[in-house]
Amino acid sequence: MIEIAVKATTANLGPGFDCMGLALDIENKVIIKESNEEFKDKKNLIYFSIKKVFEIVGKSIPKLQIDQNIQIPISRGLGSSAACIAAGCIAGNILSGANLSIDELINIGTSIEGHPDNIVPAFLGGYTISSLEEDKVVYFRQEAFTGFKYGVMIPDFTLSTTVARNALPDSIQYKDAVFNVAKSALLSAAMITGDGKLLKFACEDKIHQPYRKHLIPGFDEITSMANSMGALGTFLSGAGPTIVSILDSEDDIFEIEMNKFLLGLKGGWSLKVIKASNIGVQAKSI
Repeated sequence: MIEIAVKATTANLGPGFDCMGLALDIENKVIIKESNEEFKDKKNLIYFSIKKVFEIVGKSIPKLQIDQNIQIPISRGLGSSAACIAAGCIAGNILSGANLSIDELINIGTSIEGHPDNIVPAFLGGYTISSLEEDKVVYFRQEAFTGFKYGVMIPDFTLSTTVARNALPDSIQYKDAVFNVAKSALLSAAMITGDGKLLKFACEDKIHQPYRKHLIPGFDEITSMANSMGALGTFLSGAGPTIVSILDSEDDIFEIEMNKFLLGLKGGWSLKVIKASNIGVQAKSI
């Protein structure tokens, strides 16, 4: 019997479209054990990822029971699918005796997910930048700066990643690409060095947020209010609809005032103020 713990992740971080990610201290736990009965939900991402590892090493997957304690909100832009995939890949590696490296598992996970921005921090924790080069993920990983905390604003409605991706244009203007390159460089510097003064400018984006925000009622109001309340920077988490503000770790006002503001909005918005996590996916026998 194996217990696997994996963290939520937020991706893009504004301008870092499909390449930047950060692990957050919200955790799913999964217990996997062999069973006398076939697992019924073959489309379950944990099961699918376990089976993928077994197929790669040329073995047949045994009958399994999968129990989940889910804390990461589903279809909210907080890496719930990446968490399932990472848990499944780790479980498959252990159960099959494959002894694949973490980099090999990241490559497998990315092949399932389609892009590495959530997968890499789900496996490794911390702040990550990643690029898919043919079938291999090349990444940078840094311990998350402890002087920041994160205001995670989650609505009670969901947003399909497919719908959010379909909202994107087929092409963008040259000047918008240059804008995002500059902002991504600033954001990388801020996240690595902890220079919060850069974040006001670094979280701006012209590649995905302008095209997705109409799918999220309250986006403009929340981001504007968050920044006026002292957030260092605010961005759409992944494909949304969750919105994240980066805060100074000693900011005690934002949580109080933002909770009041969200109560007046439609959409059932709630706020969690949490830390980033430097802990990658963990597995133990129980």
